[in-house]
Amino acid sequence: MKSKAIVALLGLTLSAGAFAIPFVQNPTTPSVINNAPAGEENLQTIANDLFGTGAINVNTGQSSAGMFASTTPNYATSIPTLVAEYTANAGTQSFGIWFGTDTDNVITYDLFLGGATPHAAAGISINGDTLSVGNASGACATAINCGMFTNPLINANSFGFYFQASANAPKYFTLDQLNPGPRQDRVVSFENGTSTNWLFAYEDGTDFDYNDMAVKVESITPAVPEPETFALMLAGFGAMGFLARRRRKS
Repeated sequence: MKSKAIVALLGLTLSAGAFAIPFVQNPTTPSVINNAPAGEENLQTIANDLFGTGAINVNTGQSSAGMFASTTPNYATSIPTLVAEYTANAGTQSFGIWFGTDTDNVITYDLFLGGATPHAAAGISINGDTLSVGNASGACATAINCGMFTNPLINANSFGFYFQASANAPKYFTLDQLNPGPRQDRVVSFENGTSTNWLFAYEDGTDFDYNDMAVKVESITPAVPEPETFALMLAGFGAMGFLARRRRKS
């Protein structure tokens, strides 16, 4: 009874504002990671190769962060590196970065294209509302989507990443709520200890071994929730307090 009342109040609080839904962090329940088929590396092996054996347990060490920020305020530089691909879609899938203010306002920009192979690296920088992408390692137009992209939504303190198996496939985002159902946990993320180096692993099918594409990204930290999310949380807590006061009076 109590939990249902709280959920209803939160829903009313949300609908009372704009139609846009503010971002929230991902659920903290770890995704189940299955073993890879014969001839492919398990995600744990990929993580061991990247960060050292024992540094990350892919079953218990998953992060709930879905949005990220630069380690240097208002400016970001990083070199996303393609670590592994075990999928029939390797020749068509892409990896990119997304920016947004809420679920109705998201823009995307590909970083890796279908021609990218393991060890390909894209040098990126975010300066104000401009994203620049260069070929740290890999040919422009075939492996790396080089160029400059300017949009008011671009922000060094609020971004995430996505994967797409092919041009006609859905984009799967680091933020679960942006992904189509019924199973939205298509990307799992891992932080290397307390460093700013991350591993993002992607599932494009139904076996959920999360080795279809693995990318290392450096110099980012989990971003704090958007101001709208805090406002929603505070409004919900306020409603809960109001109910508690009414119960005490009665």
